[in-house]
Amino acid sequence: MKILGIDPGSRRLGYGIVALEGRRLRLVEAGVVHIRSDHFQSQLLEVVEGLDQIGQDQSIDAVALEGIFYAYNPQSVLKLAQFRGAIALRLLERYGKFHEYTPLQVKRALTGNGKATKEQVAFMVRQFLGIRKELRPFDMSDALAVAITHAQRLK
Repeated sequence: MKILGIDPGSRRLGYGIVALEGRRLRLVEAGVVHIRSDHFQSQLLEVVEGLDQIGQDQSIDAVALEGIFYAYNPQSVLKLAQFRGAIALRLLERYGKFHEYTPLQVKRALTGNGKATKEQVAFMVRQFLGIRKELRPFDMSDALAVAITHAQRLK
């Protein structure tokens, strides 16, 4: 079973695909979609077009999306919510459904601590997937963490 994890952002969208083979997880693909435009409507198109490129040659069985985190700037939250809405619509069109996990759920699932740092999450992603090299940027390791969280629910 292949699981696509997505970490939405307004400047970068992290993604990661893991394969659940029995009780073992394996990294299939991971990366970041960079949103380059400075115009909001163009940014929405870029993120959706970037999603269309992810996993084109993969047979994705499940999709997991990280929910919105609380931010101090209301404008940032509104913008991210609109990005997330565009992402959710494309995922529904392409896959029929997706699963959603809060940042707290993801951190707890991987580290046992809902207040874990990005470095701690990235370290645990590497442990789960048997990756030796560092995973950067954190958007990529966060997306893999979302996919791993969903895989844990399936085991």
